[in-house]
Amino acid sequence: MTKYSKQDLEYASQLREEIHNEALSIVRKTNSTITEVIDSHPVEDYFQELWDYPGKWYTVVAIPYGYKNRKALVDKIVTDTLLHNAENNELNKQEDLNVCPIQYEEPKNQLLDKYPDLVIDLNIVYDDKHDYQEHLKALKNTFEKLSIWRFDIKSAKGERISSFELFSNKCEKGNLNYRDAFLNPPHKNYYTDKDFMNFNRELFPKGIDDLEVFKWNTDWSDYFDDGHEWWGTLCLTIYDKSLGRFIIIMASATD
Repeated sequence: MTKYSKQDLEYASQLREEIHNEALSIVRKTNSTITEVIDSHPVEDYFQELWDYPGKWYTVVAIPYGYKNRKALVDKIVTDTLLHNAENNELNKQEDLNVCPIQYEEPKNQLLDKYPDLVIDLNIVYDDKHDYQEHLKALKNTFEKLSIWRFDIKSAKGERISSFELFSNKCEKGNLNYRDAFLNPPHKNYYTDKDFMNFNRELFPKGIDDLEVFKWNTDWSDYFDDGHEWWGTLCLTIYDKSLGRFIIIMASATD
């Protein structure tokens, strides 16, 4: 077993604490009551052995083995902390913005299974209210379900658009629309307009007359970073009044 000096352990403890503080700041955007994070790595894991000139092993303070970078470690700690907290404190019962009191509709997976080459993320949730705040809650809840912890929901701004605009084939430069996200991902999927129509017939079985649609900006989460490179990003919340449920559609991809 490698022996570490007292000073080495102090340096490793400082790095571990910095990473914990970074993770906690992200966690508290989701639940401000959490005061500490879950890290499966003891301080002894925060060392790496490096082979360097002139042919000698050096022990350096660094993030634990198995992580591509510091961000990956922080994301793992954030995920573990939030999942642990959810399991022990029943966060889904809260009434505030942190967790939206709505239920998930899992049969959506059956629809997505028919179109395995889609690059969009889709979620369906039920709620009997559909004002702007409820759209925001449904969006935030979706990010949490997808384990996307790096986001600032307070910076999300929604603009009401019509059902016609939702399904339009017009795509302004720099903006990705729903149809284009479905039919023209970075890697060709060979879906057609007929596929797009059939998909939406199942998604909106009672038609589109009762849809309330909000289109959101996409500069408030690193989920959208890939799409910002060139392909585009999409973030929509759609409330179907005839069924009392939200459809959340998001897209962000790169080559």
